Amino acid sequence: MPDEPAIARPAREAASVRSGQDWAAWLRQAYAARIPALQARRGELLTAVLTALVHLARRHGFAVERGDCVDSSGSFSWPTRRIRVPAGTVPAQAITALAHQFGHVLLHSHVARLDPGGTVPCAGLRKVEADSVAYLIVVHLGIATDAIVFPYVSSWAGTDPRARPAATLQTVTAQVLAAATTVTGYLDAELSRGCTPGRLTVTAAPEPPRRLLPPLKEVPPVPADDIIKVSKAAHTFFQDMMPASWVPGYLAARGFGTGVQQHWQAGHAPASWDALTRHLRALGFTDTVIQTSGLARPSRRGTLIDTFRNRAMLPIRSADGTVIAFIGRAPGCPRAGVPKYLNSPTTSLYDKSEILFGLWEARDAIAAGARPVIVEGPFDAIAVTIAGQGRFAGLAPCGTAFTARHTDALSRIADLPTAGVLVAFDPDPPGRRAAIRSYHLLSQLTVKTSAVMLPAGQDPAQILAGRSPEALAAILGDRAHPLADLVTDAELEQWTRWLDHAEGQISALRAVAPVVAAMPPAHVARQVARLSDRLGLDHATVTDAITGALPEVVARRPSPSTPEARANLPRPGPLVRTTAVSSEPTAASGPLLSGHSPTKRASLHRGGISA
Repeated sequence: MPDEPAIARPAREAASVRSGQDWAAWLRQAYAARIPALQARRGELLTAVLTALVHLARRHGFAVERGDCVDSSGSFSWPTRRIRVPAGTVPAQAITALAHQFGHVLLHSHVARLDPGGTVPCAGLRKVEADSVAYLIVVHLGIATDAIVFPYVSSWAGTDPRARPAATLQTVTAQVLAAATTVTGYLDAELSRGCTPGRLTVTAAPEPPRRLLPPLKEVPPVPADDIIKVSKAAHTFFQDMMPASWVPGYLAARGFGTGVQQHWQAGHAPASWDALTRHLRALGFTDTVIQTSGLARPSRRGTLIDTFRNRAMLPIRSADGTVIAFIGRAPGCPRAGVPKYLNSPTTSLYDKSEILFGLWEARDAIAAGARPVIVEGPFDAIAVTIAGQGRFAGLAPCGTAFTARHTDALSRIADLPTAGVLVAFDPDPPGRRAAIRSYHLLSQLTVKTSAVMLPAGQDPAQILAGRSPEALAAILGDRAHPLADLVTDAELEQWTRWLDHAEGQISALRAVAPVVAAMPPAHVARQVARLSDRLGLDHATVTDAITGALPEVVARRPSPSTPEARANLPRPGPLVRTTAVSSEPTAASGPLLSGHSPTKRASLHRGGISA
C-alpha cells in the first residue's frame, strides 16, 4: 500500500495541483511506493493480464463481454452484473477499458444500486475517479496512457476556498489509490505464478454465462502493406456502393454537392452485417488482415462482421495521402446508443490522436496561405474548406480531443507563426473546454491563436446547410477574437458571484494570475488590461499578481526529460513589467485598493476573504 505521506500531502501542495497533467503527476507520485513489476515482460503478458482482469471481474460478480459501446471506456450494469468492453479493441485497449470500469465497480456501485437503470453516469468527478484508477493500473503495467486525458482539477474539485478543494483532492486520491491497489495487487499475485498467456487458472471463478465472449486474444502481426492494400480495396468498395444509396442525397442536403462528394471521395457502407467482409475475402484477403485493419470485428458467435454498416463513409489519409482508416456518419439522428460518427479502431498505421481529418486534402491551400481552422467533426471541416475558398482550411480531430501530436502534424505542413490558427468548436460547454485545451497546445507554436464565436446551437456544417457558404465565411472572418480571452474568461467566470466585493476581486485575480502568467508574453499585456477593466483594479496591481505567479507556473512545468514535457502544459515566458500601463500607481507607491486600511490590504494580498 502507498505510504501515508504520499496520500495525505499538505494542503498547500495539494492546492498547487491544477491542470490534468498536474493531476496525473500527483497520482504517479502518490503511487510511487508500488514498483511496476510487469513492465519488463509487457509484450509477453498482455493477454494474461486481460485474462486475469476478466477473472477478477467474475470474483466481483461481473461477467465481461464485448460489444458496441458509446464510449471507448466501455460500460457496466449493476442489474445484469455485466461489464462491456468495446468490440474490436486490442488487448492494451481492452485492459485500459476494463481498468476504467473496475474504477466504477469499486468506487461507484452504491450509486448504481440507487439508479433506476443500474448504471453510473460516466461524467464529472466519477469519470475522473474511474480514469484515475485506470491510469494507475496501466502505469503499473507499463501500458501507454495516451488514451486517458484528465480535465483541469478545478472542474471537479472546485475553486471556492470554502469548499476546501485541496481536501477533496486528497480524499479522491486516497479512494483511487485503494481501488487501484486492489486490482494491481491481484494482478501481481496471479501473474507471479509464472502463468503463460491465455492459460491463467483461477479456481474460485465461476464459468462465464452463455453467449459471453472469452478473453480477447492477441491479433497476429500484419504487414503494413497488407493494411494499406485492404484499406484501398475497402475504399473502392464504399465508393462503388454510394450511387445507389441514400448518401448522395443526404450529403447534397447538407450543402455538399456532387463536386464536393467526388473531391472528398465519399462512399457508403451497406446496411449488411458482412457485405464488405465477403467482398474482401473474395479478393483474397484473410480474416486476420481484415480484422487487423479495423474493417471488421468478431461477433458474439465468433464470426466476422463489418465495422461500418449503413453509414456515409469518408476516407482518412496519412501524411502522404494513403487511405489508412475511415470515419462513418450514421443517417439522420441515430437512436440512443448508436454513435453519430464512428471511427476506425487504432491500427499499426492509424492512431486518431495523431491524425487530423482533412489535413492531407488541405495541404495545397495551407501552403498557399490558407489559415487552418480546427473544428470538431469531419463535416465541419469540409464545410469550412468549402466556405473558405482558399482563405480557410478545415481540420478535425477524428473523434478525440485535440492533442500535442495533432499540433506536431499540423506544424509540419503549415507556417503557423505566420498563418496562425483559428478554433471553431461548437458553442457549448464541451466545445468551450476543447477550445481552452487547444490554446495550451497551439500557443506553444504561434501567438496567432483565435476563436470563432459561432451562433448558439450551430456548428459550421449546420451554418453551411442552413444559410450559405458566404454566411459561414463571414462568421469565420468577422467573429474571431483572441483565444487567450476565452481561457482567461473561463477561469474568471468561476468568481462572478463575488466580483461585486473587493475581497472577491482580489481572490479572483489570484486565481487567474497563474493562468495568464503561463501564456506567451505577447498575450499577457491584453489580458492585464482586460482583467484590470473587469475587476476594477489598477494595471500595476494586476501585473504584480501575474508576476508573482510566475514561480508557481515554472515550478509546475515538467522537466524537458519527462514525457509530460510534450503534453499540454504551456511554456511560460518571462513577464516584462512594461506590459503594464506605466502611468498606473505601483503597489509600493500607492494603495492596493482605495478605501482599504493597511490591515485590510495585507489581508487581501494574502488572498484571504475577510469574514
